[in-house]
Amino acid sequence: MKFITEIELRGLYKAEPFATYVLEPDTKITPGARQFLVDRRVTLVQAQCSDDKKSNIHEPNQIQLRENWCTQRLLGRMECVESLFLLVAAELLHAGDAVLSEEIMALGKCFRNVRKAEREQIPPDIIQFWGWSEEEIKKRSDNLEKFVDISEFHVGLENGKEVALLNYLRASLREVEPTLLEAYWNEEQQVCSRQDLIDTVNLIINILCIMMWKCLGGKKWRR
Repeated sequence: MKFITEIELRGLYKAEPFATYVLEPDTKITPGARQFLVDRRVTLVQAQCSDDKKSNIHEPNQIQLRENWCTQRLLGRMECVESLFLLVAAELLHAGDAVLSEEIMALGKCFRNVRKAEREQIPPDIIQFWGWSEEEIKKRSDNLEKFVDISEFHVGLENGKEVALLNYLRASLREVEPTLLEAYWNEEQQVCSRQDLIDTVNLIINILCIMMWKCLGGKKWRR
């Protein structure tokens, strides 16, 4: 099963706005992507499978193969993102920003805990960052990601490299949600059984957005 993300829809809509979006058979849409369509009053239409295709989807062997593939994809994606935290921290350190590098290392530990929670099938640890609780982080970063739209202009700024690195890490984290949905989607209940992991990943993304906002000169959330 494939999941359409907000990033994919945002790219399509930016290239050419549309009033209707057709969701292909055996395809789901993430909550963020659904909200993106609602905000722009885009009608979501679910395409129907043919009878033959429906019957094939539910064959036990195919379901097992798909679940194994989704799990392997999730593990690979999470390993890639964890290594990216180390790379970004190293780049920032060599660029002379030791404070931001340490913050990225600390945030990387939060993501490592998400990997551990998935691997051991336990709840993730509660995140506290800069002395803020999870609720404080959510409140301070409310809708902030929508306004942190990085372009060629930002790369030319004095701290353009730092902003680009943080944005790359943010975008990479966005790819974790659909892989979690694929691996833990409960078709019968139409919910993700590990929504707690998705919520924690989104919280890490919120913290990154605040870091980017600070790099871009934002005063509102400075400590």
